Amino acid sequence: MNKQWKVILGFILVLLIVLFAVFNNQEVPVSFGFTRFYSPLILIIIGSALIGALIVFLTSSTALFRLKKQNKQLHNQIDQYETNNQTALHEEKEAFFRQQENELATVRADYESLLKEKEAEIAELSGNKQPSSDRSIDYFD
Repeated sequence: MNKQWKVILGFILVLLIVLFAVFNNQEVPVSFGFTRFYSPLILIIIGSALIGALIVFLTSSTALFRLKKQNKQLHNQIDQYETNNQTALHEEKEAFFRQQENELATVRADYESLLKEKEAEIAELSGNKQPSSDRSIDYFD
């Protein structure tokens, strides 16, 4: 919507310049210091407006090209940061998973060794104590 207002305002300004030039169509002298010539005022007004528009276009286009170049550089920098961030994130995830797997392996090894110790104790205790077979087992004791 903002761009439409700029276009409408531009058309209105061009219309005002053209109307002003049409109402002032007498011939006037134009002096450049080293030469002088006569030309209709309408051509001078329209020519001045066109030269002014060209100057504005050239100055704004250089700024626009500079901003586009800076924008492209910033987008490249953002892409580079995102790539570096993804790489670092992947490396951190891998390191975390390796650490968790190592801790899990350590816990499992500790569990297995503790289990073997307990099984050895159970075997030792069950080997030393022989239940008497002549006595019946009373479950309602």
